[in-house]
Amino acid sequence: MNAVSSPGHELLAAALRAVAVAILVLRASLGLAQAANGPPSDATTVVKDLYASFGRGDLQHVDQLIAPDVTWVFHGPQHLIPYAGVFKGKEGVRDFFSLVSQTIDVRALGQRRFIVDGDTVAVVGWEDSVVRDTGGEFRADWLHLFAVKDGRITAFDEFTDSAAIVEAFAQPDPARGRAHFTACAGCHGTAAQGNPGMHAPNLTGLSAQYLVRQLRNFAHDVRGGPQDFYGWQMNGRAKSLPDDRALRDVVAYVGTLPRARSVASLRGNTERGKALYQNCAGCHGDAAEGKPGLSAPALAGLDDWYQLEQLESFRTGKRGTHKDDLPGAQMRAAARVLPAEDALRDVLAYIMTLP
Repeated sequence: MNAVSSPGHELLAAALRAVAVAILVLRASLGLAQAANGPPSDATTVVKDLYASFGRGDLQHVDQLIAPDVTWVFHGPQHLIPYAGVFKGKEGVRDFFSLVSQTIDVRALGQRRFIVDGDTVAVVGWEDSVVRDTGGEFRADWLHLFAVKDGRITAFDEFTDSAAIVEAFAQPDPARGRAHFTACAGCHGTAAQGNPGMHAPNLTGLSAQYLVRQLRNFAHDVRGGPQDFYGWQMNGRAKSLPDDRALRDVVAYVGTLPRARSVASLRGNTERGKALYQNCAGCHGDAAEGKPGLSAPALAGLDDWYQLEQLESFRTGKRGTHKDDLPGAQMRAAARVLPAEDALRDVLAYIMTLP
């Protein structure tokens, strides 16, 4: 026979159920709070959390993942790499990252493999960076070795291709560049004055920053290719340089040569060209002096025939279509605004009148 519940019993049972639910909710909320605010317990999770925090720029969370007594080591020659050495404690780690941010810009990095042995995590990866002072670029493969305890990183060691980093920190050497330039002189001339017959422009009026970027573009197939015969030739020349430092050395040598003034070879209406050039002045400057901050080279003094070839290349898609050539894509859009070749000649005729 079923017992008949009284109203008092039902109220008590309901109250007990409510308390039980409240306890469960409280436990769940505390668990979620620990998951959100506390350290992860698994060593691999901690390390992956560290990389993710760096990726989104959350240095406060990075600080939470590091033990107060951490030892942070970057292996390499301290007299050549500013951020090499042993750094102790959280303050030391902050000093390490401060030195890194002051000296290099990390453009990209990635992890290829995680190898785990208990609380020890080894990560194989790579990094693409540029040294601010010298402009040197490097791609370095590395091994990161982490020790993790109680959800905190207690030790870190970075073993990397320090030779590539040292080369990037080295200042460009014009004397070394002169030796490498012998391969360039056959087309561009012994004084880098250019040779129209070889479709090789005068290099002496171009900034070092622009020349370095274009040589890298040729070396990495960002510019040139089979659709651009003369650019394709430059692909081979740029790749023949042994490394990025040699590339910078060549540009440094060109910077020591006297500036050669190009001679006008095209006819055009300078008045119409002046009006059309207003579309170009925002990037290249009122006097076509160039704006390095916008990756826009100086045009005044540059060969007009070469500029015409490049504008046509932008218009037809021979240049400026590679995904890694943002300035080229911008120039392609700008060149296509000009209505016809006559307009291009007018603009170039005006540029050749500028000092």
